[in-house]
Amino acid sequence: MSQSYSFYFGLDDKVIGVLYLSLFKDILQREGCQLRGYSGPVADLTDYRKRVSPRVAYQTFTESLCGAPAGIGFKYGEALNLVAADSVGQLIMSCPDVRQAFLALQQFHPLLSVSTDIRFESSGDVAMIDFGPGYGVGTPDLMKRFTTESVYTALLSQVRWLTGAPLRYRKLYIPYSRPAYSDKYEAVFDCDIHYGASTHRIEFDTDYFDLPIITANEQIRRIKSRHCADTLRRWESRLTIENRIKAILLRTYPDFPSLEEVASRLHTSRSCLYRKLRMSQTSYQGLINEFKRDKSLSLLRQTSLTVPEIAAELGFSDASSFRRAFKSWTGYQPSAVRG
Repeated sequence: MSQSYSFYFGLDDKVIGVLYLSLFKDILQREGCQLRGYSGPVADLTDYRKRVSPRVAYQTFTESLCGAPAGIGFKYGEALNLVAADSVGQLIMSCPDVRQAFLALQQFHPLLSVSTDIRFESSGDVAMIDFGPGYGVGTPDLMKRFTTESVYTALLSQVRWLTGAPLRYRKLYIPYSRPAYSDKYEAVFDCDIHYGASTHRIEFDTDYFDLPIITANEQIRRIKSRHCADTLRRWESRLTIENRIKAILLRTYPDFPSLEEVASRLHTSRSCLYRKLRMSQTSYQGLINEFKRDKSLSLLRQTSLTVPEIAAELGFSDASSFRRAFKSWTGYQPSAVRG
């Protein structure tokens, strides 16, 4: 199983294209609703070069969803297209087949302001996309459903558009309880749906990976791949050394690299990295412990994974070792978090 490149954004970093809000505004108006919670200049919504922060986007979506029709996420997902994804979208469109398109998404999805880890896996005739709960603590149910509906619908419609083939999902796993309007899920996806799962997961036929993309163009793919890599490096350079290391931990856990390997990924020496961490009054092992603590808290609060399953996810040999480590990090047992 391979894991994606991912890093953390600040809530006030302007990294989200305003086009996402503009599309949402259009859909709301068709449904007789209004965009709420957006305090920026209205003219910015028509300037596709503009970006907003995760804080502004979250506030706008959550406030606007109050009073919006149930299942509006399906319509939003259908309206989303690769044009909104800017250079990443152009890169995906130029890939030769669906497999390469997924690899491009895996590598450069942080440029779409997606900071959750994305994993792709195949076993026999079944391929899977797994991208974790993706919700912060306290996220309203309206926002959880809207996000899931949008992402699942957008992936389905865009692969169909890219290939001209009638892609169908085999199974969907959704980390919340069955909504009152679940008939809409069945009508849109027409597959087996498991609610109350521990993660988001999409299953489909492995053969779809080999489908050619209609808009493939190798010259454009090379240009856009270099452009995305350069942009990602610029964005990453704005992060602190601690967050750059946490980004590496996010995509490599539970098999964390050595300090030497991390230094190589950051284009520095082991001794230089060690000195920088000391100046920040931390250590590599300390960052690993912080990462495991935060990840375990997230999994305990946001998923239904058992303690042994979380222990295995984080690379512990058994649940007892995890419980001891968790108590050393937090001062209490995992069961206290679950209540």
